[in-house]
Amino acid sequence: MRDPNSAIPAEATPELWRRYDEWRGQRHVRFNQRHAGKLMSWRNRRAARRIVLAEIVVLVVLLASAVVAFFTYAFFIPFIIAIVGAFVVQYLLRIVTGSIAETPVTALDEIQLAQRNSARSVGFIALFSLMFIPYIILIVLGTREQVHGQLVYGTGILLISLVLTGALVPTMLTAWWSDDADPEDFATYEENDHA
Repeated sequence: MRDPNSAIPAEATPELWRRYDEWRGQRHVRFNQRHAGKLMSWRNRRAARRIVLAEIVVLVVLLASAVVAFFTYAFFIPFIIAIVGAFVVQYLLRIVTGSIAETPVTALDEIQLAQRNSARSVGFIALFSLMFIPYIILIVLGTREQVHGQLVYGTGILLISLVLTGALVPTMLTAWWSDDADPEDFATYEENDHA
């Protein structure tokens, strides 16, 4: 399916971009084939929302460790644990939701496309807004004649934490908005695996 919201006409899309989009679609199908039979009891709205809440807890730990980075280097262990935890929970969300937030247009139906586009739009606004926090901190620090290295280091850690938080928003939203999965959607992937 072609993206109906695309400003580029189909005939004007470069061949390289079309091949890349097809590759992403195939990668999405392979991901869903690989995980078709996994976490079947988690593929409902309640479980997806619990995983989203777990992701929020991990991100709160990540942001708390980023704030601690302004004062001491003791932030490092919770920071690394939170980053690893965020990626693990993100992977679980991708399995449970069928990876809709990262899927190209060619592999989505109209409802999934609308959800993905809405989630990406909100995610972009969240990321854009969150980036003002470290920028304002850097502007304030720039007014001083001398700045302690720990403050600059803490700002960098905060920037990494906020970018990761904003990047995870689309998958969290698609999981939160998801309905209970239809078992027939995953049966086609399982049949292809056994063929």
